[in-house]
Amino acid sequence: MNIILFTSAMIESEFASFQNEAIVKPNPSNQNFYARLIKALSVNNRVIVVSHRPFVEGMTNEKVLPFKEDSFRETKYFYTKVKYSKRYKLFEEEKEIIKTARKAAELFRNNNYVVVVDTLRVNLLKAAIKFAKERKVKIVGMLTDNPANLSNVKKSYIKAINKNVLKLDGYLSLSNGLLVAMKVDEKPNYVFEGLVDEEIATRKAPIGNYYFFGGALYERYGVKNLIHAFVDSSLKERLVIAGMGPLRQYIFDNMEKNPRILYISQLPKEEIYGYEQNSIANINPRPYYAKLDRESVPSKMIEYLASGVPTISTMHTKLYELFKDEVFWIRDDSKMGIQKALAEFEKEDKKIWHEKATNAKKKVYELYGVRPQGERISYFLETLNSSLNR
Repeated sequence: MNIILFTSAMIESEFASFQNEAIVKPNPSNQNFYARLIKALSVNNRVIVVSHRPFVEGMTNEKVLPFKEDSFRETKYFYTKVKYSKRYKLFEEEKEIIKTARKAAELFRNNNYVVVVDTLRVNLLKAAIKFAKERKVKIVGMLTDNPANLSNVKKSYIKAINKNVLKLDGYLSLSNGLLVAMKVDEKPNYVFEGLVDEEIATRKAPIGNYYFFGGALYERYGVKNLIHAFVDSSLKERLVIAGMGPLRQYIFDNMEKNPRILYISQLPKEEIYGYEQNSIANINPRPYYAKLDRESVPSKMIEYLASGVPTISTMHTKLYELFKDEVFWIRDDSKMGIQKALAEFEKEDKKIWHEKATNAKKKVYELYGVRPQGERISYFLETLNSSLNR
């Protein structure tokens, strides 16, 4: 089957360079997920990527990211021309994305393809819908989060996403709750909690023994609770923190007060994998909220489970069902609860927990590896396309 994917993801080596050179760093979570999705879609299909790169004022010294074409392995990438001006956003962006998609579609001899689109970027979503309608092809949305759960977004943005998501023919989703929240659970869908990347061999950083947290640095994700719990714990090892967000300065301040806190900023994913694979344990401190629990899967948890290292985590219903015995679960996600869990984990038999971590790694690759999930996603897309074309 042929697929055109509308996304902001880039070839991974290009994103790494872009991230390294950027003054304002792009969020890597979207890039990392869609890079894995591209690999999964490419298992049994020919995939063309229409990439609308993240670009805001001050991100680089450039005012325009030019159109260009590139390839990686068997996948062709078409990068749109991007500007950050308001005029571009209002009058040119959709047209530019559609123009690029038309050029990309020339690689297919006919309209025998399916469109898949990232549903969290308004103009990308609107452009993909118009393009699919123009070409009379089916369009499937990738639901990774509820826009209402994102930080610092306008009501107009949420309304626009919700309105346009309803126009799609089918959905790939990271949770059933997300389908319900977006009011599309009655339409064709396939749910999978995440994807894990191909295994990458890494080396341990020369920083001694440490616990690790990597992710968005927000208080609502439990980062402050984790820092306070660690500082007040009796652990002798370090807590290594990676990521970007509003708590960055707060972490710097705590580093000055406590040498057991080490902040390593935002790094390429290969380096992050290295920290995950060589830690004592990886920690997910996100507090339990019923709405988030239904709609959102902590993507870092699945990444942690793939590391082969013990995972310490607050509760998540779906992942608890799947990995009840392989994760050291934190029952109380308060500061005191996390501190108590760290003290209890310190006393545990690490040999037993490494055996559990090995089992978790095997299970997570069976469930969410790019190859097995690629085959299941392909089956859904093929079935959807054939049923709607009858």
